[in-house]
Amino acid sequence: MELWNIYDKYRHMTDRIHERGKEMKPGDHHLVVHVWIVNDDGQYLIQRRQPWKMGFPNMWDCSAAGSAIMGDDSEQAAIREAKEEIGIDLDMERDERLFTVKFPAGFDDIWLVRQNIAIEELQLQEEEVADARWASEEEIKEMVKNGEFIPFNYFDLLFEMVNSNISLKKAALEDAEELLALQKEVFMPLYKKYQDHETSPVTQTMERFRERFEQGDYYKIFFEGTLAGSVNVHEKSPGLMRLRIINILERFHNRGIAQQVMKRLELMHPEADAWELDTILTEQRNCYLYEKMGYMRTGENKEINNDMTIIRYRKESNLNKIKSL
Repeated sequence: MELWNIYDKYRHMTDRIHERGKEMKPGDHHLVVHVWIVNDDGQYLIQRRQPWKMGFPNMWDCSAAGSAIMGDDSEQAAIREAKEEIGIDLDMERDERLFTVKFPAGFDDIWLVRQNIAIEELQLQEEEVADARWASEEEIKEMVKNGEFIPFNYFDLLFEMVNSNISLKKAALEDAEELLALQKEVFMPLYKKYQDHETSPVTQTMERFRERFEQGDYYKIFFEGTLAGSVNVHEKSPGLMRLRIINILERFHNRGIAQQVMKRLELMHPEADAWELDTILTEQRNCYLYEKMGYMRTGENKEINNDMTIIRYRKESNLNKIKSL
């Protein structure tokens, strides 16, 4: 008997449990993962489902996939499914949760793991997996065209992100010292300009900074494998995500990094009905970026000093989301 944790539409875990095979109640959601393993040659490890499998029998699929069992978080589910279905230990030092697809009964987290694996090392789960192989992006597209591969709606986005020069890696508490130093470097010019001693990220203490890891998610932003910035997001209220701070080092400006990161964050949180952020009224470049991304001023202003006013932006429409199959 397989048991799942039940989530509400905002991805809050409830105290209820669902038994696999029974009909889910309307409004209940469970957690699913898709794992895509990509090697250094840009090939994808794919598996073919057994002909007796329910749903897409005998068709080619991602490296591993399945539902999170009771007690699993998303990463644990990805690790377990890969071990069970193809017998390998994922290298989670090279992992990235790319985006999430919200479907009527749950949330499907799409994971990318960059790892070189010899086919002969695989131990296929006979009940689930009939075969496995490496395939290029072009080969997968051809297999989809020929009706041999499950026609996921997100293929274009998947290939775009795998080939992107930007990646997000969730930060851990041990990264706090590095990320606080980065934040101070990014905001020092604004601190010197506005002298906002009480509110500037430059004057934030390590204790206060570390609290942010408990309140939301911090991500390191990499450009071509080099740390280029960081971003912190959290859920302000059910359905409302807040982009608390985004830091891009000056030498990485004018590369479209902030735009791509903001799009990625929306794709990672399809449960959000709206996003909000704050910025400085007189920093026209930032205001232009946020308005270009679909944010609108709410009219909520906070004067910090004679030279600095903080304004609030909110985005409620045209959010980046993926339709399920």
